[in-house]
Amino acid sequence: MTRSDPAGLGRGPLTRWLPVLGQARGEPPDLPPFEVGARERPGRFVARVVLSLPRITIPAMLLAIVWQVGESAVPVVMGLAIDRALATGDLGQLVLWIAVLVALYVALTTAARLTNRLNAYAIQLLQHRLRATLSAGVLHPDGGSARAPGGDVASAMTNDVARLANAGLLVVLPIARITAIGFIAVSLLVAYWPLGVMVLLGTPVAVWLMGLLSERLSHDTRAYQDLLADTVGRATDLVAGYRVIKGVRAEAEATRRYRQASRAALAGAKRNAGLLGRFLVGSGAVNGVFVAAVTGLAGWFAVDGRLSVGGFIAAIGLTQALLPQMQWIASASIPNLAGARASSQRILDVLRGAGAPAALPGDPPPPEATPAPVLEVSVPGATIRVRPGEFVGVRADDRTAAQIAAALMNPYLPGEAGNGIEVRLDGRPARELTAAGYRALVTVAPHQVTLFTGTIRDNLTLSARAPGLLDAALRAAACADFATDLDSPVGENGNRLSGGQRQRVALARALASDAPVLVLHDPTTAVDPVTEQAVAERISDIRTGRSTLLIASSPALLGGCDRIVDLRGDVPAPGRTVAT
Repeated sequence: MTRSDPAGLGRGPLTRWLPVLGQARGEPPDLPPFEVGARERPGRFVARVVLSLPRITIPAMLLAIVWQVGESAVPVVMGLAIDRALATGDLGQLVLWIAVLVALYVALTTAARLTNRLNAYAIQLLQHRLRATLSAGVLHPDGGSARAPGGDVASAMTNDVARLANAGLLVVLPIARITAIGFIAVSLLVAYWPLGVMVLLGTPVAVWLMGLLSERLSHDTRAYQDLLADTVGRATDLVAGYRVIKGVRAEAEATRRYRQASRAALAGAKRNAGLLGRFLVGSGAVNGVFVAAVTGLAGWFAVDGRLSVGGFIAAIGLTQALLPQMQWIASASIPNLAGARASSQRILDVLRGAGAPAALPGDPPPPEATPAPVLEVSVPGATIRVRPGEFVGVRADDRTAAQIAAALMNPYLPGEAGNGIEVRLDGRPARELTAAGYRALVTVAPHQVTLFTGTIRDNLTLSARAPGLLDAALRAAACADFATDLDSPVGENGNRLSGGQRQRVALARALASDAPVLVLHDPTTAVDPVTEQAVAERISDIRTGRSTLLIASSPALLGGCDRIVDLRGDVPAPGRTVAT
């Protein structure tokens, strides 16, 4: 931003005084997520997405029709100008048809620019709404428990959302190009009816042949996208779990598995690109034969005298305008539909597998919720017990700490997946409770901080059960140095805050939840020692009367606990207690 460009729009001194129209709003639009039923089919979901923005796509479609028909009308106008002006030497007719041609170019270029702007806007809105649908489905699944998003979700949020949102163009450009093909056929009927009949009968056959050629491409696109998603998922999970992988010295095995998935994705990409190339060659051959036949027939009629010079030029121009219309349908619309259907299936798969079942058939009803139940976490060789109102610290290596936090976050994992860790409340296995019942009793604040786009207040009140605790939670988390204005934005995933500030906001959010049992996993690793000491002195005060389990290696934090359970055993910890 410079003094000559105070608005930061990249404009110079000659243009900065011009008004700026069509600027995007500062806040994202308020669009509800898509409702997805249990029996939703991929094709139907694509149709719902494509038809979900009629206030944008219908005007874009009408403008696109003006654009495409205008381009197809250029040879017709030129043919009329030749027959009525140049052939007759009429200057008035020449001026008239030149003016018509200029007006036609102005109309079609304006329509083209507006169409492209509306298309880009519609795609952005669809991507926003699809990501909102995935976010709501993964983080707040109906009748299930939320899980930490894995690589499949990351892939769906990026690649699949982009492909499905691009399907919004199917209601705009294909219809406009089909309308243009109809205009070309009618124009050829007027010029000489056998040409028009040939286009009307031959175009559907050519499109049908291209559809047959695209079937294998459509099936392979889904397989390739699955391979790509698996590779992205492995990379995401590898980065997210690097501490655990390094702790068990499994870097070589993790690298081998990622390399294997990457090579499979590369082979799938080469195979898909080959199929796409063969499809484009085959569809190009179909188009070329068809257009060559129409052009040859028009030339024969012109030599035979059944077409005038202007009519012949118009017929050749219309035939040449027919080729890009059909090529675009073959090379863009059909692959776009194939990719959208495959991405739709993947998004539906992610949404259907988002949460664990609330309760299995035949499960006993959940017990009545108690203000502070006894929490027991059984790890190999020890049992961590947190009685009502206790503040218990756990000292463990990185791998064990991550496993305990994961088991507490999702107690529905089987024993093998949960690394043999079992969670019980008042002596009852937590997996026997409904997801909602368990979440009402236990809140887990993981080490990996996730903040949501919005303000500090938005993040704090997201799970606050007692709004009056906000100020106390901010003080306990030592947020006073940067959170004086709770309505200040945090940016996407808190990118306007430092790592330590993000951790403190997440800690304040957990404390504001006033959960009967709160689990904190390394909440101050990015905080300086002075601030960490202040946090350690304040957490126990705000959690008075509530149960708290702190999994940490910080001496300052562990020093404020009522008891410390040392699972490392290498260095004695003060107050060490291991219940077995």
